[in-house]
Amino acid sequence: MSFNGLLIFFLEMPTVTFLERKKVNRLKIILWGTFFVSLSFFVLLFDNWVGILVISMVFITIGEMLNFPFSNSFAMSRAPKGHEGRYMALFTMSFSLAHVTSAKLGMEIISRFGYNANWIVMGTLGLLSCASIIYLKQMILKNK
Repeated sequence: MSFNGLLIFFLEMPTVTFLERKKVNRLKIILWGTFFVSLSFFVLLFDNWVGILVISMVFITIGEMLNFPFSNSFAMSRAPKGHEGRYMALFTMSFSLAHVTSAKLGMEIISRFGYNANWIVMGTLGLLSCASIIYLKQMILKNK
């Protein structure tokens, strides 16, 4: 857990600043972040070496550094003028609901089917999120 915090402390702001200066599309960054989070779950399927936990932690930390700041700014940028607070409230509520639901869902999967099934389900949900981001990006491009 401290490794995650140290990576975030040293790398998040330089990474965010670099990507903002390069004007990389936010949805592309969120897509890569979601992919790294998904990958971190799939990596846990290789459970015959304890070092895999460090690799998984690196992937999930990279995903976290890419997802959180840019998903907030993406949600804010989609809000109509004067309704930014409503959009951010909905974003925060959905984020909180996802945290509560994923913990309950994960524990149920683990108790009934085991850890490997949980990693597969969570990784697959992450890949479905990647597909949703690609679809969203196409819809936005079509509307422009």
